[in-house]
Amino acid sequence: MRSFIELIVKRPVAVFMGIIAVVILGAVSLSRLPVDFLPDMELPFISIRTTYDNAGPEEVEKSVSKIIEGAVSSVNNIKEVSSTSEEEDSRVFIEFNWGSDLASATADIREAIDRIRKSLPDDAESPAVYKFSTDNIPVMEISFYGTDNLAALYNLVDNQILTSIEQVGGVAMAEIRGGLKTQIKVDVDMNRLQAYGLDINTIVSTLATENQNISGGETYEGVYKYTLRTTGEFKTVDDIGNVVVALKTNSTPIRLRELATIYEGYDEDGDVIKVNGTPAVNVSINKESGANTVAVSDGIKKRLATLNLPEGIKYEVLFNSADNVNNAIKGVLDTAWQGGLFAVIILMLYLWNVRTVLIIAISIPMSIIVTFTLMYFFGTTLNIISLSGLVLGIGMMVDNSIVVLENIFFYRNNGYGKYSSAIDGTSTVALAISASTLTTIAVFLPFLFVEGQTGQMFRDLCITVTVSMIASLAVALTIVPMLGARLVTTKKSKFLSKFEDFFDKHFHSKVNYVYEKILTYSVHHKNRVLIPVITIVFTVIIVGLIFIGKEGFPESDEGQFRASITMPIGTRKEQTGTFIDRMRKDVEEVVGKDLSRIQTRARSGSDANKGEIRAKLIDKSDGRTMETAEYVELVRKKLASYPATINVDLVSSMRGGGNSDSSGIDIDIVGEDLTRARELANNVIAALQDVPGLRDVRLKKSDASPELNVTVNRDLASKMGLNINTVANSIKTSFGGTTATRMTPDNSDVTDIDVIVRLNERDRINIDDVNRMLIPTPAGMVPVSAIANVDKSFAPSEIERKNDSRITSITASGYGRPMNQIMTDVQAAINEKVFLPSGFSIVYSGDYEDMNEAFGQLIQALFLALVLVYAIMASQFESYIAPFVIALAIPFGFAGSLTLLFVTGQTLSVYSGIGVIVLIGIVVNNGIVLIDYMNQLMHEKKINGDKAALIAGPRRLRPVLMTSLTTILGLLPMALSSGEGNEMYQPLSLAVLGGLTVSTMFTLVIVPTVYAAIRNRIPLKDYDAKDLASVETGTGIDDALSTPGK
Repeated sequence: MRSFIELIVKRPVAVFMGIIAVVILGAVSLSRLPVDFLPDMELPFISIRTTYDNAGPEEVEKSVSKIIEGAVSSVNNIKEVSSTSEEEDSRVFIEFNWGSDLASATADIREAIDRIRKSLPDDAESPAVYKFSTDNIPVMEISFYGTDNLAALYNLVDNQILTSIEQVGGVAMAEIRGGLKTQIKVDVDMNRLQAYGLDINTIVSTLATENQNISGGETYEGVYKYTLRTTGEFKTVDDIGNVVVALKTNSTPIRLRELATIYEGYDEDGDVIKVNGTPAVNVSINKESGANTVAVSDGIKKRLATLNLPEGIKYEVLFNSADNVNNAIKGVLDTAWQGGLFAVIILMLYLWNVRTVLIIAISIPMSIIVTFTLMYFFGTTLNIISLSGLVLGIGMMVDNSIVVLENIFFYRNNGYGKYSSAIDGTSTVALAISASTLTTIAVFLPFLFVEGQTGQMFRDLCITVTVSMIASLAVALTIVPMLGARLVTTKKSKFLSKFEDFFDKHFHSKVNYVYEKILTYSVHHKNRVLIPVITIVFTVIIVGLIFIGKEGFPESDEGQFRASITMPIGTRKEQTGTFIDRMRKDVEEVVGKDLSRIQTRARSGSDANKGEIRAKLIDKSDGRTMETAEYVELVRKKLASYPATINVDLVSSMRGGGNSDSSGIDIDIVGEDLTRARELANNVIAALQDVPGLRDVRLKKSDASPELNVTVNRDLASKMGLNINTVANSIKTSFGGTTATRMTPDNSDVTDIDVIVRLNERDRINIDDVNRMLIPTPAGMVPVSAIANVDKSFAPSEIERKNDSRITSITASGYGRPMNQIMTDVQAAINEKVFLPSGFSIVYSGDYEDMNEAFGQLIQALFLALVLVYAIMASQFESYIAPFVIALAIPFGFAGSLTLLFVTGQTLSVYSGIGVIVLIGIVVNNGIVLIDYMNQLMHEKKINGDKAALIAGPRRLRPVLMTSLTTILGLLPMALSSGEGNEMYQPLSLAVLGGLTVSTMFTLVIVPTVYAAIRNRIPLKDYDAKDLASVETGTGIDDALSTPGK
C-alpha cells in the first residue's frame, strides 16, 4: 500500500489526468442514468384474462377460472393464486415469490394454459397472459376540451393526437378515455323482422360478408397487366341500407333499410369525463421499460407544443409524474448541498485551516462523481431512494478524508517533510480506514438477501451508499494525499488563529473538561454508572417498541386525493353522473381556493354505477397551509349526509409503496357458501364499527346484481332444431348489440367505425320483449317463451377466490392510529363478537400483511448485519471480547432512534427500520476508535484499563466529534425536509440522526468504562502494536514520532 501511495503523491500530473477522466466519465454516466420517482421494480405478478361470452359469474368460475387455477398451480415459485369471476370475464392473478424469473414463469404459465385449452368452453376466447411492472403505471395524463361536440373531439384525439404522442421516443402506448366514439347503429324493427321471417343474426352475417374488397387473379390487355379487385366495402350509411338481406317470394330483394333504422350514433358504453365541470377527452400515457421519465415527459410536452389544434380546442396536463420526480430530486439535492455545507463548516471549526478544509471540500464532489459512474455500471437509476442513499453517505464521505488529513497534519507537526508526511500519514491509516469503511458497508449487504417489495425498493439505496463509501475511500487514498503533500502546512493564518483560540477556549476546552470529569467518574464508579445507564437504555428500547406505532410504508402527501364512488347496483350512467356532479360541487365548496383542478369520471357498461373524482390541490409554495389528509377529512365530514346506499372511498395518496389495489386493511372470509359468507361479513362490519381509527368498513365487492335468467328447455329446443348457442347469440345481438363489421367513410378522418346491429329501443325495454323475441327454426320462427323460461333473480356480480377457496372480502382504512394498534383492536373485536361456523375462517391481508412480511425481512437483515459487523471487528482486533464491548454502542443507537421517532411523531416503518439497520455500521466506528487506542496504550505503555480509558477518551474526543458531527449535520437537512417524497427519506434520516447523536454521547463514556473493567480482569495479550488496526489517526505511533525519521 505504501508504494502505491508514494506513486500517487509523486505523480500529480497522472493523478490530475485521472481526475479529469473521472469527471468526464461521471458527467457521461449522469447524463445516461435513467430518472424516475421510485426504482423500477419487476412486480412478481402475472394475470390471466379470459372472455367467455354469454356466461354469468358462476359459470365463468366453474368453466374457466377454476380450470385455469388448477392448471397453473403446478408452476414453480408460486406464492398465491387468486381469481375474480364476473359476467363474461375471468381474471386469474398469480403472485410469485419475489426474485422469481418472471420471463421463465410466464413461459411456464402459457404452457400450462395450452395444455388445458381444450378443456375450456368453445365460446371462451384464448386466455391472455400479462406481466405487471411499475412501467404499467401511466407517467402522464392529458385532457383535451373546448367544444361541446365530443364526437368530433374524440375523433381528433384518436386519429391525430394519439398517433403523434405515440411517436415520441420512450412512449410505449397512449390510451384514450371519455368523449363519444362514433358508431353506425343498425336498429332493427322486430315486427318487420318477424313479418319477413328473418333472424337478426342473419343481418349480422350478411353485413360481414358484404363489406369486403377482395383481390383475385390477374388479366392482360396488350402490354398491360391488370390485377383483379372486387370492391364492396361500405363507404356511407346508404351503402349499408342498400344491402340485400333476403328475397321476397317474388324474388324482390329485401334491403336492410326496410327492416332497420340506420344512422351515425355513438358508443353508449364510453366513460363520461369532465375537468372542472367541462366535458373532456383524456389521454393516458405509459412509458417504455427503462425509459427516462423526465426525458419522456419533456418529449411529450414538446410534441404537444407543435400540435395544430382547431380553434377553441385546448389541453391541460392533469398529471405528470416527471413533476413529482423533479420536485423530489430537487428536494433531495437541496438537502445534499446543505448537508455538505454543514460538514465543511464543522471541519472549519475544528481545523481552522483553509487549505485542509479545501481538500476535504474537494473530496465530496469527487466522491459523488465517482458514485455516479459506479451507479451507471451497476444499472441503478436516479430516484428518490438512490439519491437518499447518496445524501446519507455525504456526511460519511468526509470521514476517511478527515482521518487521512489529520494524520498527515500529525506527521507534519512532528517534523516530517511534505512528501513523507503525506506518504507515511496515509499509508499508516490506509488499512484502518479500509476496515472502517468495510464495517459501514457490511450493514448493507444483508439487503441483497431481503425479498419482497422492501428488498426491491431499497436495493438502490444499498448500492448507492456502498459505492459512495468505496468512492470516498478511493478519493481518500489518492486525491487527498496528493493534494495534502502540496497544500497541508503547519503555518497558520494569524486571522484564523484568533478564531481558533476563541473556539478552543470557549467550546472545545470546556467540552473536553466536562468530558474528562464524566469519564473519570464513570471509570472510578463503574457499577454506579453502568447498571442504571444500561437499565435505562434497554427500558427505553422496550417501551419504545411497545408504544411507538408500526406501519409498512407511510402514506405520502402528493397534493391530490381521489374519491371512488359506488352507487347501488342497477344505477344508470346518467344517474351516476348526476350524483358525481353534485359531489364535485361539494368538494369545490370544501377545498375552496386551494383547489387547483378537479376531474370527474362516470363509468359505463357493467360499471355504470361507479365513478371517481380526482382533486389536485395547489402547491404549498403557492400558499396551501393544510395537508392533503386534512382536506380529505373535511370532505369526509361533508359527505356524511349522503345516503348510506352510496359508498365513497377517499384516498389521499394515489401512489404508495404498497399494493395500489389495497384499501389498507383487507379481511377475507373464506367459505364456499356465498350467502352465508355475506351474512358473516355483515356481522364483521357491525363488530368493527366502534374500533378507534377504523373507517370505510364495507364489503369490497358490490351486492348481488339483478338479472334475467333465460333457461332453455333443451328437449323442446332440440326438437325444433335449436341449441343453446343459437338462442343465446340471438338474445345477445337483440338486446346487447353485436359488432357486425367496420367501415371507413370516404373523405373522413375517422377510421374503422363499428357497425352495431341490435333491436331498436322500443323493442328491448322490458321482460315481455325478451319473451316475444323470435328465434328462427327450420320450421319457422318461434318466440323465446315457447322454448325457455325467463325468470328474475339476483346473482353475485363477482365471485372471488384465493388459494382454491371462495372468499368474501371486507375492506377498511385506518386514520390517526398506527396500523399495528388498529389491527390489534380489529382482531379482538372480531374474536369477541363474531362466531364462525364450521367451514369458514378469517384471513387478514392488505397493507397489514405487507407490513408483517416487510418487518420479518428487516429483522433478518438486522440479524445478518449484526453478525457481519461483529465478524469484521473480531477479525480486525483478533479478539472475541472487544467487538462485544464496541457493540454496546448499538443499543444506545436504537434507544436514540426510537426516542427521536417518538418525539417527532414518526412511526416505526420500513423506512425508519432501514435507518436503524444502517445505524449499526455507523455507531460502532466511534467505539472502534476508542478500543483501538486503548489497546495500543495498554500494550506500549504497560498500563491498566482504567488509565488507558482516561488517556484514550480525551485524546480521541476531537476526531470522534468531528466525524460524528459531520454525519449528524449532513443528515439534518434531510430530517427537516418537507419536500416531495419526504415521507420516505425523513424517517430514515431521523432514525440515523437520533441513534448516532445518542450513541456518540454514551459511547465516549460507556465503551471505555466497560472495556477498562474487562481489561483490568483479563489483561490484553502481548500483541505487537503493528498488528493492532488504528482506525482514526494511526496514533499509537506517538513514541515513534518522538524520534524524527524513525
